Amino acid sequence: MGLDKSPVVLGKDHFRQLYQTELEQEAEWLRRGAREKVNSIEQFLRAHDLHPRRLVELGCGVGAVITECQRRSLAATYMGVDYSQEAVDYLRAHSPGIEAVQGDITDPQFRVDEPSDVVVVSHVLEHLEEPARFLHSMQRALKFSHAVIEVPLEDLMASRLKARLKDRTGNVAGHVQFFTSTSFEALIESCGLRIVDRRNYAPVLDMDTIRFVSQKDGLALHRYWLKAVTNHYLPQWLMPWWKRLYYAHHAVLCTAR
Repeated sequence: MGLDKSPVVLGKDHFRQLYQTELEQEAEWLRRGAREKVNSIEQFLRAHDLHPRRLVELGCGVGAVITECQRRSLAATYMGVDYSQEAVDYLRAHSPGIEAVQGDITDPQFRVDEPSDVVVVSHVLEHLEEPARFLHSMQRALKFSHAVIEVPLEDLMASRLKARLKDRTGNVAGHVQFFTSTSFEALIESCGLRIVDRRNYAPVLDMDTIRFVSQKDGLALHRYWLKAVTNHYLPQWLMPWWKRLYYAHHAVLCTAR
């Protein structure tokens, strides 16, 4: 049975429903997007001569990002944490060598005792009604030296114009936070983290991925071509302006103050 796209499903409930009804499709979509996200992690590690022994991903879902980190041998040991039991079971079954833990990082009882060199939070904060609470909980529950945090930027000029015409909370991705690089970095620093590096890029989807995600989300033909234009062609033709005006991803490397 496919995911019911008609109700607005946001935040944690969005992924809870996805993992219960479209686990394999969602895993494939996340796998396709993981490479560029892990590029952010790898570039930060190399630029700052970091060689983590232990890498932990919070909100890892089915493990696309941390599995790609493992494939590239970015650390010696790996742990993925997610509140969804379905996602954690999938990670355990498909990625041997990664410790998979089910838990809610914002639960006061949740704690990871073993210190971590790098904590990854990749495309999680935009799904949370209280992202600051998550970031504070991360610092309470884990001991770490560096954190890599990445979000999509969806409050740029073109997005704000579209928001006047259509309620953007009705998005199929389940986002409830819409960031600019300024608002995202302000959130990070307000939670007691110090930004030491940043990366801004616009993802470009290949046409096979466009076809896959259009089928996955049940898009009509005109929306398929709109996605092809806005996610494949225009980002390549207009890259410098695209990242400023329409859409980008923004990653930061942080340390605790």
